[in-house]
Amino acid sequence: MYAMLCTRPDLAYAVSQISQFSNCPSDIHDSATNRVFKYLRGTSNYGITFDGSKGLILEGYSDANWGGGEDRKSMGGYIFTLCGGAISWAAKKQPTVALSSTESEYMALTQAAKESIWIQRLLGELGRTAIRNANLIYGDNQGSLALAKNPEYHARTKHIDIQYHFIRECVENGKIAIEYIPTEDMLADGMTKALARDRHCLLTRRMGVSATWSTATPSPPPSHKQIIDLEERGELNGSEEALRHHEVVKKWE
Repeated sequence: MYAMLCTRPDLAYAVSQISQFSNCPSDIHDSATNRVFKYLRGTSNYGITFDGSKGLILEGYSDANWGGGEDRKSMGGYIFTLCGGAISWAAKKQPTVALSSTESEYMALTQAAKESIWIQRLLGELGRTAIRNANLIYGDNQGSLALAKNPEYHARTKHIDIQYHFIRECVENGKIAIEYIPTEDMLADGMTKALARDRHCLLTRRMGVSATWSTATPSPPPSHKQIIDLEERGELNGSEEALRHHEVVKKWE
């Protein structure tokens, strides 16, 4: 969980799902946990890289998986990237049952809006006010975007908890801007559901998560006898290189 909170947004969904059964895990949950450990072992050198390839642009993505939980509650998630790397993310089961995918996406937008406002304030305090798209959040559900922009859908949304209508006020006063994006470009897709390997790897790279150092095991240096043989054959270029080889051997031993 510590890795997921700090540098591994690609683990957010898996950790969120498994941690729900920490009090009474079954064999299925043990098997899922082992798969996560195997994935961690194979990607232990992964971390977030802020390469700045896109410039100083803040991008927010919000998504939900309607009825994805065992109790039919939806999974909501968001992720924000800056300079090509993830800076904030979350994957959490929604507390109430949504009656449609539009409602689950609408509630997820509200959570993303609260995080976006906090990030904007933090960047403002740091003096970073020239960031493009600082208030923009992408969503892949047309219905939820329409609900957030049009408060006239009262009859269809009056049963939704009042706190989730916060997104409407944010859009109206300009604190938050929302925009549609196709599902294949939705970066938060991996926060709400299990994905196929190719899709998971693609989104992981787009989060800025990649190998930061090599896991290859270094080969041991030649022994003293091998170095002496190389010197006798004249295959070491000068005494300085021979001395360097001897020092490497001593450190290795």
